[in-house]
Amino acid sequence: MNIAINPFQQLYFSDDTPAENNFVELFSREVLQTAIHPVFQGGNVVLSGTQGCGKTMILSLLRPETRIAYWKLNREFPVNEQLRNFVSAGVNLTRSRITDLVQVTLHRGEETDAREMPLYFADFFNYLVIDDLIKSLVTIGGHRDVFDSIVELSRIDDFIADFTKQDCWFGYLDGVNTLVQLKGRVSERVGFYRRWVNGNLLEEQPPDDIRTSKTNIGEPIARMADFLRQSGVISRDVPVLIRVDQIEELHRAFTERQRGLLLGFRKMLNRAFASRDARVHYRAGTRRYGWNSPDFLSVWGSEARLEVRRDYHLIDMDLELFALGETRNSVFERFSVDAFQKRVEYFFGNEAKNLKPKLAKSVFGKHPVAEDRLVQLNEVADDSQIDRALALESAGDNGTWTEEWKKFLRNLYRTGHAGMLDAVLAAAWGRQTGGARSKIQHRQSPPPGTAPWRERKWWRKERLDQAVLQLTTRCQQRFMWWGYDDIRSLSGGNITVFLHICHRIWDGFLKNESSLPPTRRTDLLHGGSIDRNIQAAGILFASNEWFGKLPEEPGGNARQSFVERLGTRLNEDMMSDIRMAYPGGNGISIAISDFNSESADTTDLRNFIHEAIGYGVLFGTEHSSKAKAGGRRLKLYLNPILCPRFQLPEAKTKEPYYWTVDDLFELIRKSQVTLPRMRVAPEHSRNLALFPDLENSKR
Repeated sequence: MNIAINPFQQLYFSDDTPAENNFVELFSREVLQTAIHPVFQGGNVVLSGTQGCGKTMILSLLRPETRIAYWKLNREFPVNEQLRNFVSAGVNLTRSRITDLVQVTLHRGEETDAREMPLYFADFFNYLVIDDLIKSLVTIGGHRDVFDSIVELSRIDDFIADFTKQDCWFGYLDGVNTLVQLKGRVSERVGFYRRWVNGNLLEEQPPDDIRTSKTNIGEPIARMADFLRQSGVISRDVPVLIRVDQIEELHRAFTERQRGLLLGFRKMLNRAFASRDARVHYRAGTRRYGWNSPDFLSVWGSEARLEVRRDYHLIDMDLELFALGETRNSVFERFSVDAFQKRVEYFFGNEAKNLKPKLAKSVFGKHPVAEDRLVQLNEVADDSQIDRALALESAGDNGTWTEEWKKFLRNLYRTGHAGMLDAVLAAAWGRQTGGARSKIQHRQSPPPGTAPWRERKWWRKERLDQAVLQLTTRCQQRFMWWGYDDIRSLSGGNITVFLHICHRIWDGFLKNESSLPPTRRTDLLHGGSIDRNIQAAGILFASNEWFGKLPEEPGGNARQSFVERLGTRLNEDMMSDIRMAYPGGNGISIAISDFNSESADTTDLRNFIHEAIGYGVLFGTEHSSKAKAGGRRLKLYLNPILCPRFQLPEAKTKEPYYWTVDDLFELIRKSQVTLPRMRVAPEHSRNLALFPDLENSKR
């Protein structure tokens, strides 16, 4: 096996590499489930998801170049045959640089810019789409062997004769009679905007022919679709699908002026979506934070907002398709296994012939059981080391362990790694009460003849990860992750996180292999697996790296500070919970009624948390309170990939800590995050008393 190749070195392909080079080999059709089919049908569709979930690759299937690439390689195009007859064009808001319009001014004051610059954005957008639509028509019409007769270029002159005379152009296309002339005039308009945003205009503002011929958002595009059908260039049943990818670019601003202008651009774009024009259908791709704010859904020139199901169909890829954050997800499992296989096959070529199916599972191995995570601990220990490992001398115990109990726990601890785990659980069980109204802890009686901490299946299962965390930390070791299931779980339903972890693990494997003689090297392509210690190191590296990436986005420094404080606090609380009364302590829960308060400071807090969820820093989901009259609550967890950094189990086995809004404000204050109108929590809540009195609860 070639030890110079890391098939996961490059995470992103669809954004910057021609489709014919690798799209076909790397695209996994596992994502094309029923939830994605609306992309290839009528109506406006929005694909929403966190960074790297696959939105752009889905939208790339609409590009004619992608379908040609499948044909050249004699591969089946991965879209239902009945949905393949469409014409598509679009704009990637990042690569088109359309948002660079925020860098120019009309030199008549900020109020004028706020009022008029969105009109130029609309015009630039229209011409970019028209330019791409012309290219798509020529491409499709020139490849009848791929697309059959979707486009009849022989009728293009009839189309141009009527289309260029439409009043939506305000005279700009006067005199255009041929396809070559149309392409030239559209390119000229696009070229003007390119020169403007790059500071290459001699004039201080657009010339008269531009100022007096600005087009209305979406109207020229819809008219083009209409006249393509009327002229017979395309048949009346062929949909025209307009891609608008990376809408979140309209919310990457670092100054108030930019924020205001970009919001105006977004409202203008929403106007095209809100028109519900059956002549064209929009396909938008956005990260979650680019679609989850009411302000982002406002429509230019109106008090209206975009309405889901009425103006667009929303596909939340994280929740609907990949069940973001769920540890067991069959769709993401198939997707990740397939993506892994395709990467290896693509980069290793002939070496990768006859690979085992589901190679990822053999390379990474099985999910470790709890006692496996203790393999790095020394089984030989004296009484003082055991007492420290079990926290028998902790302040919370107040010296209440009898010698009989201590001897019992020490003997149990010395029976191997399984015994170590049993001893931690037995100590936690001893600190708990008998339930109901009892105040008597189990350790106030002699050690039991049976092992209730082992026999009570769910009690034990809920506490295994916390027991491992406490034991490894007290023994000055780390909680370790390895195996395919751990990697999938830490990926949180995000394929880019999965590939990022694979990259770091494979990189560590290659470095280790390079130090070995060829006869001792492992062949991962034919039955070999990566050592768990290499996997654990790679996972920790990836976790720290992901945490380090947080400031790359606007507002990321604040979110990173908040995550640092929250992760550290949750770890401390899970460690200090020696009774293991609250094993779900790797997350927090807030009452929705308090969280949705209309007070100004709570609104700022809510916006901050929703933004953190939108950026994929936190995972949030609603749940019912365990109290009958408690109402609905919001559970918040760190993105699983951050758990190794903070030594937190990623599995959600039990109810998280119940916090108040004041607790959350206090944590934000300690994170040194400044909200516009931040409340300071009252003194009595600043200790964040997170553990309810569970002495009387049976678990």
